[in-house]
Amino acid sequence: MAKKAAKQVYVFMSFANIHTGKNIGCCVVKVNDPSEANDECKRLNLMPNVCNDARGYAMDEKGFLKQGMELNKFYSREEMQSMGFEKA
Repeated sequence: MAKKAAKQVYVFMSFANIHTGKNIGCCVVKVNDPSEANDECKRLNLMPNVCNDARGYAMDEKGFLKQGMELNKFYSREEMQSMGFEKA
């Protein structure tokens, strides 16, 4: 019996500077399992070098589309603020 392909999930990744706690950016990646999001960000060079604190929030396609963001694109803190993210 063929194995069913895993349904991929979108993960909103938020990056912070561990020393200051300040948000330094975010991105959205699509992975088979939310636990893979951190590695996917590293593979795509989306994780800032000063980031030692990354948090991921899984969402479905509807949630991703609602964000109005491009997949696999890093958004700086300033870009997040201009898009209306209040805590950026």
